[in-house]
Amino acid sequence: MTRRLFWVGVGVTITVVVIQRGRRLVARYTPEAVAERAGDLGRDVSRRAETFLTTFRSEFAAARASREDELVAALLAEGQPHPDDVERTRRGRHAAVDPEAATRADEDELGYSF
Repeated sequence: MTRRLFWVGVGVTITVVVIQRGRRLVARYTPEAVAERAGDLGRDVSRRAETFLTTFRSEFAAARASREDELVAALLAEGQPHPDDVERTRRGRHAAVDPEAATRADEDELGYSF
């Protein structure tokens, strides 16, 4: 008799556990729950993408500026003014009416042309 009572208890316990887990599983996959999880996932992906793009943009800008400085330093002859300084000086004067004359003046000041 004790054996039977034991196995009945085991059966009841397993049944209760299966029913509870089954209810959780059903609740998890109802349309409202699925929509909520999809919304949460979408917000998480959006946040991660925004963080990635912000970080990428700032690191790319820093690397680009560093490389630009390296290239300008490699192109300039010793004693030659920095192109940004020449541009600021040129903007301070009245702009030439003839664009080709302005280009020639820039070439003369910079010492090289492309």
